[in-house]
Amino acid sequence: MPNRLLRSLALLAAMLVAQAAAPAKAAASACLDTALLQAAPPRALAMAAAARQEHQAFGAQTMDAEGRLVSSGDSEAEDTRRTLLATPPWQRVLRYWEAVGPDERRQPSQIRFGALRPADRTLLKQALNQASAARLQGLGVGLDLGLESAELRATQVALDRVAVIDTPWSAAFISWLARQAGLDAGEFAFSEAHADYAAAAWQAGLDEAAGRPTRYAMRACDIRATPPRVGDLVCQARATAAGLDDFEKIGSALARRSAGLEGEALPMHCDVVVAVDAGGFDTVGGNVLQSVSLRRLDFAPGQRVLDRSYLADACVAGTPGCIDRHMSRQPWSLLLQWR
Repeated sequence: MPNRLLRSLALLAAMLVAQAAAPAKAAASACLDTALLQAAPPRALAMAAAARQEHQAFGAQTMDAEGRLVSSGDSEAEDTRRTLLATPPWQRVLRYWEAVGPDERRQPSQIRFGALRPADRTLLKQALNQASAARLQGLGVGLDLGLESAELRATQVALDRVAVIDTPWSAAFISWLARQAGLDAGEFAFSEAHADYAAAAWQAGLDEAAGRPTRYAMRACDIRATPPRVGDLVCQARATAAGLDDFEKIGSALARRSAGLEGEALPMHCDVVVAVDAGGFDTVGGNVLQSVSLRRLDFAPGQRVLDRSYLADACVAGTPGCIDRHMSRQPWSLLLQWR
């Protein structure tokens, strides 16, 4: 790519970030006013209720306020049925994927088998269908060859269950919750990537602060400065993006993504807030320890915001005065607030 074009793209990215600074401050004021003065809207409550329902359906796996697993539930690929008519976990995860969009019925797609690239579940199932006994007999092959219907179905289910394990589904879970709450495509960016709906919320906050109309259901807020309400989403960057550990850093990345300048993946995770009390709040997230898990997060003493001991840069575990939050100590940075 010519150097002039590279410089132009870099300048455009810098201008977008700079232009977003003033509206971001106005958005921060809207975040605090909404958190303190407005009750959670009915659809936010519906989203939280759906999350609680799924948490129970998965066996109520729970982490305490120190990030320790205190109650284990069902794993994503299990065939457990807690009642006769209950849907087993692996089928529930497949249902979450349907919420991403009509073109995503091929998801979850990944089947890992030790190679550099995973196989595709849809292609493998197509190959299985070519090996059915009925098809082979129709081609004049011997009667004792090919997969019988039960064997074919069992192998297809095995592929589905492996794909559930091998394809991250936490964003599909949030997309499913959003549909259960009644949101449409103009109000939520249904996606297999948390960054897509977070970037849309970031842009909605800027549009709102600038006086531009937006139908999007959520705005992006600083989790360190904004009290959560039931139905809000609490988010973190992870993996290769874990260095985006505060609101400004992740906001810059989301602004670039919203402007179409962020071509690389932005790994994130979000939970939905399902309860808030004087001491803290509970969240539920999908694909947390291979299940739908509830975690407890404490407020800072005398405040209504997340205690800093949960943040990745808060303190060194084991030193005096540092509370070890174990699995809940993450680069929490973002709260997606219902508008």
